[in-house]
Amino acid sequence: MPRLYTVGHSLHSIEQFNKLLNSQAINCVIDVRSTPYSKYSPQFNTNELRKFLSINHKSYIFMGEEFGARRSESSLYDIDGLLDFEKVIRSALFQAGVKRVKSGLNKGYKIAFMCTEKDPLDCHRSILVGRAFQDEAFEVLNIHEDGSVENQKSLEERLLDLYFPDRNQTSIFDILEGGKSKDELVVEAYRLRNKEIGYKIGNEAGII
Repeated sequence: MPRLYTVGHSLHSIEQFNKLLNSQAINCVIDVRSTPYSKYSPQFNTNELRKFLSINHKSYIFMGEEFGARRSESSLYDIDGLLDFEKVIRSALFQAGVKRVKSGLNKGYKIAFMCTEKDPLDCHRSILVGRAFQDEAFEVLNIHEDGSVENQKSLEERLLDLYFPDRNQTSIFDILEGGKSKDELVVEAYRLRNKEIGYKIGNEAGII
């Protein structure tokens, strides 16, 4: 099973960030921020980051057009102006990005998707991008700020705990009467998280 990683730069020093990459032997960082600049952590602005990674024998690729959480296509937003992650995954541009990532893996790159947020549960790198690649039969591993690694399945358990904490109390009668399966609850949990963290037109405080 091919493997991909996600990581958030948060407020790390660039040296700390590099240690996180080295801990998993990452040699290619794909930037999935829509705007590859940070007001609070300028060391992660695209030019500075590219230069630093190059010195440290790592590749930097900006793919905010393909995988970013703010999109120019109006058809990807719902009637309330919220970006619909499921529509994004099905879009031609996103799927072109998937093909490019697969090509990079075939060339031997060990890839991490990078965005800003510390916790992958709060970031589209996992709720949008990681989910999409897991659905493509990739193993997705989310690197936390302390260097620990959480696979996408474990992240989904956290999603379920967040939105459906009483799910394990469901009885066989609930299932027979049309209660949702675990897989259906996971899909619903992703949708609920999309609503909480997704970019909404006119809300500049939304996700990057």
